[in-house]
Amino acid sequence: MTVAAEQGPVEGDAFGQALLAQLDGEQATIVIERDDGLVDIDGSDYFSAPVGPEWDWISARLTGRVLDVGCGAGRGALALQGMGLDVVALDVSPGALEVARRRGVEATFLGTVEDLAAADPEHFDHFLGLGNNLGLMASPARAVSFLDALRRIGTKDAALVGTMLDPYITTEVVHLAYHEANRAAGRLGGEVRIRVRYRRTATPWFGLLWASPAELDDVARGAGWRVTDLLEGALYAADLRPDD
Repeated sequence: MTVAAEQGPVEGDAFGQALLAQLDGEQATIVIERDDGLVDIDGSDYFSAPVGPEWDWISARLTGRVLDVGCGAGRGALALQGMGLDVVALDVSPGALEVARRRGVEATFLGTVEDLAAADPEHFDHFLGLGNNLGLMASPARAVSFLDALRRIGTKDAALVGTMLDPYITTEVVHLAYHEANRAAGRLGGEVRIRVRYRRTATPWFGLLWASPAELDDVARGAGWRVTDLLEGALYAADLRPDD
């Protein structure tokens, strides 16, 4: 066995590297590894303009200055710019932000929403969580910090609007077992811990929260927010706003 094989993957911006390769026309495969050993291919389209009922529902609610949280290759930000909105695209992946800029996204921020709040930006009228990015709240505990940061950088009536996967609409044994293991450990069934891999590079492990609509509302209320409207489905859209 070689030294490289013993060391395993190199930690780095696997997601950004893959998007850059895709932008340059390569068939770059993004792999998602879950902490229970499950490995799957990420077949998401990070480049095409958002379409469909979820996007129609979301985009109709967005006005003014918008923060695109977890922008990826910038498809949401570009669509909103095309609508004439003032958009800042945020991501923790330097490579993703480079792709977004190369595709025409005008304003970007590298870091988390907490990092942005610490920079004291001009306030936002809305926050976009496209492509399951409501799940970036990660856990009920992390949601408090995440939503508090949005409250600090949002106008009084600012809303977080985006999509969330309901993880319980499945019959796959591997997922049902993961949900049960989470519950046994005192977590919500849909709290997942994953990393993104591309070639020999892997991101650090990070958490995502996939929740039912009722769970999402409970999590939001624990942070002083609430779900005010829903578009139902396995991938559902939600509108969250602060209580006060």
